[in-house]
Amino acid sequence: MQKLIFTIALVILAGPLLTVSWAQQRSGKGMNKQMYTRGFNTETVETIEGEVVEIAYNPSKKTGATMGVHMEVKTDTATVAVHLGPTWYMVEQEPIRKGEMVIVTGSRITYNGAPAIIAATVKRNERTLQLRDHNGYPVWRGWRTNRQLNQ
Repeated sequence: MQKLIFTIALVILAGPLLTVSWAQQRSGKGMNKQMYTRGFNTETVETIEGEVVEIAYNPSKKTGATMGVHMEVKTDTATVAVHLGPTWYMVEQEPIRKGEMVIVTGSRITYNGAPAIIAATVKRNERTLQLRDHNGYPVWRGWRTNRQLNQ
């Protein structure tokens, strides 16, 4: 009988806390900034310059459906993979084309055992595409919601 009373009391007390926690995770309000800056390290920010030799639309390892846009930039010394952003955001920007000369500033990382950069800015000609702020926080975070509100 005591176990039953204890179990009922536990459900009554813990149930609302679990529900609130689950709702926050589902709505994104419980997510922290670190999730969106994953991999970006302000201590490894550098700038590279070179020619875009490939643009790729890659599936997410987690879902397989969400896709990200990456490019390969050939510098004087190496070809570097550059992680740009999600496809749904990148298709709304002026396209980066194979053969263009770019200056990329971002965080140097190792991805799948190879050097890569998480881009913060991509400069070409007189234009600059801002992808992340100086802390690595993506400019597209909340962009869909803001865009829908402004239409």
